[in-house]
Amino acid sequence: MIAVVLSLVILVTIVSNVVLWNYTLSQADWQRSQEDIKILSATSVNNGTEFVFQNQGSVTSQLVSLWIDNSTQHSQFDLNLFIDTGERLSVDLNGVNLSNGSLVKVVTARGNVAVYSTTPATA
Repeated sequence: MIAVVLSLVILVTIVSNVVLWNYTLSQADWQRSQEDIKILSATSVNNGTEFVFQNQGSVTSQLVSLWIDNSTQHSQFDLNLFIDTGERLSVDLNGVNLSNGSLVKVVTARGNVAVYSTTPATA
């Protein structure tokens, strides 16, 4: 009788942990899918570049990393910026200089990526 009760307790514990783990993953996936970050502009200023980000998603996002790729540079800059739903955020990064043909990427804590190209549009 004791073995049956212990087996039942172990089974209930395992099943409840699997259900809770699945719920947690589903919640994280849902939040990730609700994130929608845009890089609106990247403009040269005095000693660097001004970046303008906008959160078009329905959850607050944390920007954790900025990448710049071009023919002469592949650089990563750490960020710790929070941007609320519908908010537009302007950030000046000193020492960050862009050239034509640069690809700018910003990465969120949930793993989403927004991309912006400094290549001028051709007519």
